[in-house]
Amino acid sequence: MRSIYLLTFLYLNVISSIQAQPKEIAVNYFFSTGDYMDDKLSSDQVLLDVAAIGSDYIYVKNFLDPVTRKKSDAAKTWAVQYQNKTYVNLKYSKNASAPDVFVQIDIKGRFCLAVMDSAFMESVDIAEHYAGNPLKIYDPYSRNTSDAKYFNAAGEMKRIFLVDTKDLSIVLPYKANNAPIDFLTKDTLKWLVGKDDFKGSKKDYTVEDIIAIVEDLNRRQ
Repeated sequence: MRSIYLLTFLYLNVISSIQAQPKEIAVNYFFSTGDYMDDKLSSDQVLLDVAAIGSDYIYVKNFLDPVTRKKSDAAKTWAVQYQNKTYVNLKYSKNASAPDVFVQIDIKGRFCLAVMDSAFMESVDIAEHYAGNPLKIYDPYSRNTSDAKYFNAAGEMKRIFLVDTKDLSIVLPYKANNAPIDFLTKDTLKWLVGKDDFKGSKKDYTVEDIIAIVEDLNRRQ
């Protein structure tokens, strides 16, 4: 019974926070991965019709021209900048595709890292149901989803996304080549560490370990 009350309390708190959030925000953007790496922020802005904003993500319902208020092509943008933080579009994910959900980048370099709070998936799911338009961000039974779970030194569960900015495998014809932002799976972690140096299980790596690995790799690029 207590668990039911707790879940109801958390649900109502999330709904309350969604209702209190700004409905529209004006942002500049990086149309491509290359623009982001070269710090080429757009000179113009796009208006985001927001469904929800969390501590490390933004879910966008519509991209609007701030003057005409018509739908904007900026929906294809690779990342946006909001309050001096960069958020990458999960539209460009191969194993966690969620068009118009943007996740905050915590580390920039050859390898970019997004470390998400444990409530990330649940909060977006609630926001989607509240908006009346359920979105399947990921399959809860898939290997990739479970592989993306890591724990920090305090025992808190996080989900980690990785971008290899040299992997420009997503092509927008005549517009841009973009890097995917994907869940950090065991196979990718093994590739980062090196087959011979890999400890054998991703459970042997804390969030702090992974951050140190990525920062070291970026320094050596």
